[in-house]
Amino acid sequence: MLIASVPAVIGFLAARSLARARLFLRYGFLRGLLAPYSRVQIITPSIEAAEFAFARDGLRLTARAPKNVLFMPMAEARAIAQLIDLLRKVDRKATIELVAAGAQDPRMPTFSIGGPSVNPYTEGVLDAVFPDFRIEYPEAARARWGGMTFEALYNASDELIRDHGFVFVTRTPRHAPCVVLCGVFAFGSAMAVEALAGAGRKSPLAALFRSGEKGFVAVEGRVIGLETVDVTVEVCRILPLP
Repeated sequence: MLIASVPAVIGFLAARSLARARLFLRYGFLRGLLAPYSRVQIITPSIEAAEFAFARDGLRLTARAPKNVLFMPMAEARAIAQLIDLLRKVDRKATIELVAAGAQDPRMPTFSIGGPSVNPYTEGVLDAVFPDFRIEYPEAARARWGGMTFEALYNASDELIRDHGFVFVTRTPRHAPCVVLCGVFAFGSAMAVEALAGAGRKSPLAALFRSGEKGFVAVEGRVIGLETVDVTVEVCRILPLP
């Protein structure tokens, strides 16, 4: 019986090794970016809410929140979970740290989740490195860059049904990789991470990361309830470093 199980074990190990090799090939553009480092940081978005509403016993109530109890958009929390899963696939031994804006280490590879309204680190990177990009929320549900407009859409029930996400590739002040993933709304941030996770090794997005230059990527997708679907890359530009 033991001898009979040997081929099955060998087959399982071979299949696992093949799957791992394919994963390494697919995400080689990220492995190359992060290979010199043993630690990666993700800068999280947050919202300070002085008051929030909740339901109990059929009543709608409000409660105060302490200043150091912060909230995070659900779609961006999901984006962080997906990004962590992706980074684990790229390097299972890497230490992944979640930090708030202002506590980041510029010597570490940095992924910043969420737009300027919820993440001051993102705001600083966009202002300094991508000054032509603007998200016009809350005045309008759109972003602009390079003469292009990225408009989010609502339905008649005032629900978001289409959002745009953005990936910005640059370097920290200490020359470590820096990737900002945000959207017009929080669903766009999730779409940006989804596009990164779905990129193949021959995709324009992978070529951008391998180039070592700074870059801009815009994606769009539909929103159904709390889910994002049909996410596609609209724009992928390599922007030579100054």
